[in-house]
Amino acid sequence: VLINRDAHYTPRMLKRAIISGLPSAGINVADISSMPIPVARYMVHAIGAAGGIHVRLSPFDNRVVDIKFFDSAGLDIDRTAERTIENTFFREDYRRAYLDEIGRIRYQDGVEETYLRGFFESLRPEALEAIARRFKLVVDYANANASSIAPAVFRRLRCDVVELNANLHEDRIFQTPEQFAAGMRQLGAIVPVLDAKLGVRFDPGGEKMFVVDDRGRQLTDMQTLAVLVELSMRCWNGGTVAVPVSAPRALEEIARRHNGTIVRTRTNLAALMRTAAAHREYLLLGDGAGNLIVPSFYPVADGLFATVKLMELLALQDVRLADMVDQLPPYYMAATKVACRWEHKGRVMRILNERYADQRIDQIDGVRIVLDAGWVLVLPDPDGPFFHVIAEGENDDHAQQLTHTYARVVSELQ
Repeated sequence: VLINRDAHYTPRMLKRAIISGLPSAGINVADISSMPIPVARYMVHAIGAAGGIHVRLSPFDNRVVDIKFFDSAGLDIDRTAERTIENTFFREDYRRAYLDEIGRIRYQDGVEETYLRGFFESLRPEALEAIARRFKLVVDYANANASSIAPAVFRRLRCDVVELNANLHEDRIFQTPEQFAAGMRQLGAIVPVLDAKLGVRFDPGGEKMFVVDDRGRQLTDMQTLAVLVELSMRCWNGGTVAVPVSAPRALEEIARRHNGTIVRTRTNLAALMRTAAAHREYLLLGDGAGNLIVPSFYPVADGLFATVKLMELLALQDVRLADMVDQLPPYYMAATKVACRWEHKGRVMRILNERYADQRIDQIDGVRIVLDAGWVLVLPDPDGPFFHVIAEGENDDHAQQLTHTYARVVSELQ
């Protein structure tokens, strides 16, 4: 089993406890210290490990530590495997190894070299030369462990890079929404001043990228996905892109421009990665929340590879990011959350399915209600006692009205 962690001292403590316990069950442990989550996922497969574990401070609550389990391909384990682990843990029904079966602990070497080899083999050679000639970018590492491997990538690309918050800082890994917004505003102010082509900030785990264009405008996660869909299909004269059912219909409009195809999937990242693993021919997969997957490299969300892929596509087509954003078809979306006790969720979903049976065109995830002018998705949250209500309308006011209307429906059904 491969073990990884983020740079915070609390995950470090728990990781050492896990490493100490696993050999007693006869498990050999490969420790890769502190690396971004996509690198850990890639290495699980690269070294032929049976699985992987990543320990991190939760990006949503600094009182919580997440322990993420990966399968032999580096993908998230499914719900059934999660429940099996939980049941085994709480029953304390562990396998005890005999003395001669005790596992070994080793530090895994060659992590950076292995990852970079696969990374650059997945890029087009002519793009590397174009990036070296044309690109200047600003990168905000957010004091997280993306700074442990990203500089090596940018050195190989020979592009001009301005780095921000490049030092690992344990107390800055968790940031409030206000701190994150302030960091993005700073990035947006710096990019046009330096005449950079692009500004990027990574999340603490290295899975997501947040983008600022060459005019200093912060792109929404959905805009970033739409730009990459447009660039990818333009570059390959079509192709297939997978997006969740919560993404706007504008993506189908982009696909029609290039005779491409949009495939709809479930909204969670684990489902998206499994789709990518099953369809390595897809150009791109994205959840519209910052996670982007390029299956030609590896079927996991990787903010660093997504950044370089965006640079590659812009360089090959010799276009500016701001111009691509301006050419996107308009869409109007809104979202809200509705509190709901766990025991009422099933009943609400059942009644919604019965009430709107004639207005549903798919049952991929949640209840998606198709209207004459727009759609509404009612989606139970897998981890919290609430529903997400997401809508697309003819304009912003219409989208907001739809979310309020169906949020009230969900509340009344409880």
